[in-house]
Amino acid sequence: MIFDSSRSVVLDSSVVVKWFRRYEMLWEQAFKLRQAYLDGQLFIHVPDLLIYEIANVLRHKPDIDETRVQHAIQSLFDMGIGIEHIGLGVIGRAIEIAYSCDVTVYDAAFVALAEQLETDLITADEKMARQLRAMPRIYYLADIAS
Repeated sequence: MIFDSSRSVVLDSSVVVKWFRRYEMLWEQAFKLRQAYLDGQLFIHVPDLLIYEIANVLRHKPDIDETRVQHAIQSLFDMGIGIEHIGLGVIGRAIEIAYSCDVTVYDAAFVALAEQLETDLITADEKMARQLRAMPRIYYLADIAS
């Protein structure tokens, strides 16, 4: 799969959480996307839902305390990534996608946002990528060219 990172992308929580969990699979690929953003080569969009998902995932990791979760979330705001408010149009489309592709509405919200922004979605969730394979512009993190 060829991915052109010369534009903006939507990243889902499975990618962003790897920025804070360096020993996870695909950490290096996720970190390269973060670095491309910091170098001005890529713009990252996420739905505001991502902030809650990341905080919740990190909160349940036994090696991460409350202070580290607070710092992780603060760093997302400090980076200036595009944290997009989800409106009725996106949530409506997310519900459609959830039913048609048998994914959660949470996961489908990322897809719907990418559609609205006319950009690609990158996920590190292999199962989700398989479920969404019929949809255009969905990339599994392990498959994108560096």
